[in-house]
Amino acid sequence: MKMLITGGDGFIGQACIQNWINIHDITSLDKKSGVDLCADSLVLECAIADCDIVYHLASPVGIDLIDAHKDSFLNDMIKMNLKVFNLVKKHNKKIVFFSTSEVYKECENAVETDDLTVGSPDTPRWGYASGKLTSEFLCKSLCRQSVIVRPFNISGRGDRKGVLSSFIQHIKSDKDIIVHGDGTQTRAFCDVRDLVGFLNVVNTQKFNGQIYNVGNPKNISSILELANLCKKLSRSNVDIRLSDYSTHFSKEHRDILKRSPDCSKMNALYNSKYSLEDTILHML
Repeated sequence: MKMLITGGDGFIGQACIQNWINIHDITSLDKKSGVDLCADSLVLECAIADCDIVYHLASPVGIDLIDAHKDSFLNDMIKMNLKVFNLVKKHNKKIVFFSTSEVYKECENAVETDDLTVGSPDTPRWGYASGKLTSEFLCKSLCRQSVIVRPFNISGRGDRKGVLSSFIQHIKSDKDIIVHGDGTQTRAFCDVRDLVGFLNVVNTQKFNGQIYNVGNPKNISSILELANLCKKLSRSNVDIRLSDYSTHFSKEHRDILKRSPDCSKMNALYNSKYSLEDTILHML
């Protein structure tokens, strides 16, 4: 199968490529290859025309990055996604679009069919959620063969931006683990190997606009519990320090206290194999 991966130089893109490189014919368009998806229209169209399926992962990632570029990221995101979707439509290709769990705001047991309401425009992070949600509508309306993925805290070896990755990097550098806020925020962590395993199954299914939460509700942990688990499994002597949000984020920042998915649709196709402990040990 010929696959095009946009954003293949990112954490998830790299995990997909490493898993599929000896099985499929893969083209990656990303910053490392010097391709601007908004500007290089001919390169993008040729790549889409020549593939069987598009994995559209390219996107700004990280709340701090969005805070820093709130004047441009939303426009760039919609412009890029619309270009990809129109070319997928033109050449009648399959597409897996990576959205975000941010569309749920604060939630417990979020279901794909839940009614969604984005937050106030005064909070930059909701611009990211609204951009992804708008892109979901565009994807479903333009692309006849689509699957939309809403990933929840995907973690694993190779990650450089997630909270778990930050804790592991601090431990390896013998630096104190920094927990923003009081550490009671809860998340459901999913191993990137389970995400790739799920995608392997999705590749064999019909593409008719399904939306899937991809996560692992069995791996729910508070951020402070996560920090302590990392310290325990690594047998590290580093300290864990609580830090006010203002030391790292803009004054408009708002954290999410609880977020976990209902993954019944995902589990009908694939059951997660890796525990949170497995993921941490694999990253150490």
